[in-house]
Amino acid sequence: MPAKIQTADIPPHRTSRCDLRVRFVETDLMGIVHHGTYLTYFELGRVDFLHRRGISYEQWTREGIHLPVVETRLRYRKAARFDDRLVVASTCAELTRVTIRFDYQITRGADLLCEGHTLLACVSDDLGPKRIPALIAEAFTSPEKPESEWT
Repeated sequence: MPAKIQTADIPPHRTSRCDLRVRFVETDLMGIVHHGTYLTYFELGRVDFLHRRGISYEQWTREGIHLPVVETRLRYRKAARFDDRLVVASTCAELTRVTIRFDYQITRGADLLCEGHTLLACVSDDLGPKRIPALIAEAFTSPEKPESEWT
């Protein structure tokens, strides 16, 4: 496993895109998506990234492998509103022995609304750091599977 993967070197197959429609409950009194909701959208994109590779995160947790978010960064560019159709692009941008960094872009058509990243650390059931197993590292760097193989 490489120590780090630089952003410019990330192959396109390490990005997945999922669509969503803004629900009313995700907005504030002005009808604008609440700032905290974007972290939920990031998680949606990250879990979808795994599903598209045939991965069940639940199976990993049963094996004592957990990936909590230990760092986040968001930059808001434009407002999203109730009933907007958005796309969350999630990229596995960096993989080390114990961490995985995902970069995200949330768009509405050609407009970039929000971008950011999350850093996940691999831990065991006792929350101690754990080296990412090779099969799991491989899952994060693999391309999407055919839709019939998504979980």
